Amino acid sequence: MNWRVPVLAGSFAGYLLLSHWVLEAPAQHALLGVLLALAPPIAVLVLLCLAAGRRRLALAVPVLGAALVASRLDWFTGHFHWLYFLQDAGTQFALALMFGRTLLPGQTPLCHQIAALIHGELDDAVTRYTRRATQAWTLFFLAMAAISTLLFFVAPLSVWSFFSNLLVFPLVGLMFVVEFALRLRALPHWRDQLRFTDTFRAYRALGRDGSGRRDS
Repeated sequence: MNWRVPVLAGSFAGYLLLSHWVLEAPAQHALLGVLLALAPPIAVLVLLCLAAGRRRLALAVPVLGAALVASRLDWFTGHFHWLYFLQDAGTQFALALMFGRTLLPGQTPLCHQIAALIHGELDDAVTRYTRRATQAWTLFFLAMAAISTLLFFVAPLSVWSFFSNLLVFPLVGLMFVVEFALRLRALPHWRDQLRFTDTFRAYRALGRDGSGRRDS
């Protein structure tokens, strides 16, 4: 068994739990909240710099981030919950856009791309289903972004944090399970060829190959 998967999963779960704990009492844990809120975007920037071969810039990103926080510490400690919100709602909207743009004319629905990577040539029934599945995932992530935004502005911060940090990923997992169950029901002639883990392997393949865009 690959030890990295449980270690990464455990670390991510710990990050979410710690983030929720901080947001339940933001005034008491403001500095820790700033560090936790900035960790993901800084990590992403560092990885992008490394992927582009810009090692010096990758080393400079955390230093520049620390300098910025130090120069505006009062602002960051008073507004770090906005950083959490922008990451959460922005990620949900970006995922909705990722799925939704493939529904445009001249594009191949993302779920069709994934199914084609797994099974190759697809029949008409699968093609129709993958378009509906892509629509469903688009609506799901739009709904998640809308709920996150609504809770952030109208509910206590602890309620928004519970949704954002503790409910989002279980809900995504539930969506995977429901979609897979519907797939088995809608495509009975493909039942023997459908495996739940195939979807995750296909996502990784899409990531390695780029956008995975195919002409219809």
